[in-house]
Amino acid sequence: MPRSFSRRRLLSAAALGAGATFLGRRAIDAAAAPAKPGGTLICGWEAEPGAFDNDIDRGAVTRTLLHNIYDRLVDRDMTVKVNQRLVGNLATSWQVSPDAKTYTFKLRQGVKFHDGTPCDAEAIKFNIDRDSDPSHKYYTKAGAGSLKLGYGGLARVEAVDRYTLRIVHQEPFADFLQVLAFGTYSIASPTAIQRYGNDDYPNHPVGTGPFKYAGREKGVKVSFERNPDYWAGAPALDGFVVRPLPEAVTRVTALKTGEVDWINAVHPDSIDGVRSDPNLTLELAQLPNTWGYIPNHKYPPTTNRQLRQALSWAVDRETLARDVMKGLAVPAKGTHAPGTPGYGANIRGYGYDPAKAKQLLAAAGFGNGLPLDVRIPAGGAGSPFGVQMNEFIQQNFKAVGIDAKFAEQEFQTFQNNMANGVPQGINAIQVGFSVDEFVNLQRMFRSDLVPPNGNTNPGWYRNPQVDSLLRRALGTANEAQRRQLYLQVEQRAVDDAAWIFVVHQRAARAWNTRVRGFVNPNSYMFTFRTVSMA
Repeated sequence: MPRSFSRRRLLSAAALGAGATFLGRRAIDAAAAPAKPGGTLICGWEAEPGAFDNDIDRGAVTRTLLHNIYDRLVDRDMTVKVNQRLVGNLATSWQVSPDAKTYTFKLRQGVKFHDGTPCDAEAIKFNIDRDSDPSHKYYTKAGAGSLKLGYGGLARVEAVDRYTLRIVHQEPFADFLQVLAFGTYSIASPTAIQRYGNDDYPNHPVGTGPFKYAGREKGVKVSFERNPDYWAGAPALDGFVVRPLPEAVTRVTALKTGEVDWINAVHPDSIDGVRSDPNLTLELAQLPNTWGYIPNHKYPPTTNRQLRQALSWAVDRETLARDVMKGLAVPAKGTHAPGTPGYGANIRGYGYDPAKAKQLLAAAGFGNGLPLDVRIPAGGAGSPFGVQMNEFIQQNFKAVGIDAKFAEQEFQTFQNNMANGVPQGINAIQVGFSVDEFVNLQRMFRSDLVPPNGNTNPGWYRNPQVDSLLRRALGTANEAQRRQLYLQVEQRAVDDAAWIFVVHQRAARAWNTRVRGFVNPNSYMFTFRTVSMA
């Protein structure tokens, strides 16, 4: 059940083209240089992580941890801060057919899951079949919905031999490698899935990653221990512990007193204090983030394009980024943040123009104003400043005659409800999405990925012209030509006000100077594999 949006409560919360072959171990190996073995890293997290499904996105607070438990066929190199290139993970090389339909992967030999079973072509085929073939004994509808973009158009998956896997698509899929690097394409132990079943498996996650899941005390801590057999070299740490500390002040206090060693989402009011402490290190990371609102495109009144455009013109993004977020964000023109592979500098977005917003409202038939019901996720509102941001925007809307009622919803319940699409009676949901590659536009705006066929277009957005452009992009192997098609998609989504794009956030992460080797990438994802304790 959603809870009311009280101020007291709010203030308390504080690639590659066709025909390419790629060798991908070098970059990952190069970063593994642990200085001193042993020790346990204690981390302060901004919310309780959810269950550790390998194939379902339960928000950034959980998704980040997947990169420590699981591997994927290919991945982005999170051991560097910027320009995280595509590297081999469980695959050491791959070939793509000229028509971009057939992908053949050579697999890393000798890799084992944390339960000691082999990770070979049959194990990876099991994972893909489980999320794509309704006849598979362990088929998961939720997982298939989550991975519909990557696995929804498969012709067949073949374990050619123990260490060769071939994936064939029905249609050209030029962005498939980029999709496989998403965290939700993690590979889990078939033996563990068979042992625990689909429902209980997320409570007993078993991957091939650098750390093993060791247990959870709900509301207190989640523990992980070193994988001594990790294929790229065992981590230096004995393990790490995640403690949910939702209150921003509590997280900083715990870091300053040595109760924890590392924290995420430092509140802007605390940044100067952390920076001035000689025992602490603070770094910013430009996240591939787009924070805003997804309108309900299925049920009125937000089906009205002029109303959605009015909402977009009503938001004062510059003041929000400067005064409320104190520089830890930049105004959003469209889907992608500056510095991400999908950023388009020439996208024409929305400025702050209350008069124009009122004109559009009148033209849409809402000249006397209207009420709107907006749901936001409690605790993990996609930002450490989510409460203040929503309050600010609530006032922006009120200034043009929109009486927006915001209601919090328990975070994991909110995530689960997103998978079912925005229901009737709710006019918009507030989201903080990870948007880096252009292929994310496929997830967000394709009409065939609305629930229940998929769960990555929860706002029910449909535009035949956008669908046509997205299909053309998937079949375009030439990267420059594909980019131009995606930029057309983005501009149409902006013009439609498919989302209310607000800001792109930066992350402030801090740690004790005893923590060595942590790389703070411009990403939601990071790894503790390179960390040691002085």
